[in-house]
Amino acid sequence: MALKRHAIAALCIAAHLFPSHAQESKSPAPARKSYPVAAVASVEITRPAAQNAAGESAPCVGTRPLAEQDVRRFLAHSRPIDRRAYLHDHFLTGDCYTEARIRFKDGRVATLGIANDAGTALLTPVVAGKEQASGRYLHCARCTGLLDLPDREPPK
Repeated sequence: MALKRHAIAALCIAAHLFPSHAQESKSPAPARKSYPVAAVASVEITRPAAQNAAGESAPCVGTRPLAEQDVRRFLAHSRPIDRRAYLHDHFLTGDCYTEARIRFKDGRVATLGIANDAGTALLTPVVAGKEQASGRYLHCARCTGLLDLPDREPPK
């Protein structure tokens, strides 16, 4: 029994003398880095009215149509996130989606699907008129509820 207590005490002392990597990472977060997307030449709104994944607009009552300045604002303030964060940390069932086709000044074209309530988007490259399988996941904390009208209840 005494040996067990000494072993536990030694582990506690070691934990205080040699903090784990997880404890060290709790230091204040550095300022957020900006992740600018390429310069935008034009924006074509392809789905202005928000709809959920099933294509229903009723759950999205209280949102206004997507506009070009919304797309530009989202791109200016978003940062890339990984797929796990997109699907796990920032995914809301029944979120209201809108879509735009973006032409960049360097000639590239992409589709931007914005999830209004989560403040996330998927930027999917378009090559030869077809969307590619992989895209870039984005999150814009300032853009959460971007299209909400003042009296809209936030989703639960």
